[in-house]
Amino acid sequence: MGQLKRALVPLTIVLVAILVVVVLAGIRPEPAQQPRAEPAPPEISAMTAIPARRQVSVLTQGTVQPKVEVALATQVAGQVLSVSPNFVDGGFFSEGEVLLQLDARDYDIEVIRASSRVAEAEKTLAMERGQARQAKREWRDLGNREGNALFLREPQLKAAEAALAGARADLEQARINLERTTIVAPFDGLIRQTQVNRGQYVSSGMLVAEIFATHTMEVRLPLTASQASRLNLPLRPEADNPLQVTLSARFDGQQADWPGLLVRTDATIDTRTRVIYGIVEITNPYQYSPPLVAGLFVNAEVVGRSFDAVVSVPRQALYEKDQLLVLDEENRLHTVSVRVLQVLEESLLITGIPEGQLILLERPGYVVEGMKVSPVLLSAPDLL
Repeated sequence: MGQLKRALVPLTIVLVAILVVVVLAGIRPEPAQQPRAEPAPPEISAMTAIPARRQVSVLTQGTVQPKVEVALATQVAGQVLSVSPNFVDGGFFSEGEVLLQLDARDYDIEVIRASSRVAEAEKTLAMERGQARQAKREWRDLGNREGNALFLREPQLKAAEAALAGARADLEQARINLERTTIVAPFDGLIRQTQVNRGQYVSSGMLVAEIFATHTMEVRLPLTASQASRLNLPLRPEADNPLQVTLSARFDGQQADWPGLLVRTDATIDTRTRVIYGIVEITNPYQYSPPLVAGLFVNAEVVGRSFDAVVSVPRQALYEKDQLLVLDEENRLHTVSVRVLQVLEESLLITGIPEGQLILLERPGYVVEGMKVSPVLLSAPDLL
């Protein structure tokens, strides 16, 4: 019995301790629930969309080339006796100016010989005509109405007339060849490169120089489908609406501008690049200071169509290639797709944004659709 009491004492102590712990846990006050604090929405610069009707332009680039460029060649053979002082690489010349003079003595002799053959043929024809008239009188004296063609010398007369025509043609050809010994400029222009010089013998058809006209220059401007959609291109034969173009380039350390007109397009779309080329013409390009010279690489701004509901936004407002970050009535963030009409130096012209829409000008640290944002509105002067 005594051993049982000694065994129950530790068990009783353990049970009492467990009971005390349970009682204390039951009477411990519940901790007060603290409300979860939401982080303050980030402050981001924003602007209000103000749509307006605006005319856009297309920016592209191209190289200046002559509209008329020819390879000047001889039409007769001979030795070059003299050349014009302007017959040098880069030399200016005027229409009708003598650029080369070939030795013409052989052609002078040929003109004299051809003239002699013409005189001989004229004499033969005159004799044949006289004999033909005499034969007709003799035939009438015989009392016959219809004469024999051979007796009347009709074949001989036709042969004499043909011989005279051939002799005159030979004379004309000899005179033309004589004229061709003098090579004259076909237009006002510039010599790109000369191929011969004084004292050299040239054969017929030999290239003597590469020349181009200075009255008109051209620039072929590549236009993508998107750019072409913003222009009223002259694509139809009846179209008579050239587009104003401003060409610009750095020339002699300064920015220079030249006016031009986009008058036509290439016949087809380039199958490799999928662009269409617009042709810009510049009239009298050497009247400007500095002149618009061939080979110059230029920037081009083509005046395009006018669009409604166009919004101007700073370039940094563009979130992705064609997306902006905007806010709804509760200042929650959303992404919207827009159409970029024109990219300027510091701004964009876009459509697809309603009037009064808040547009974020900066990106938050993280972008979550529907997140709260605290917009800081900037006025127009602040955007400049």
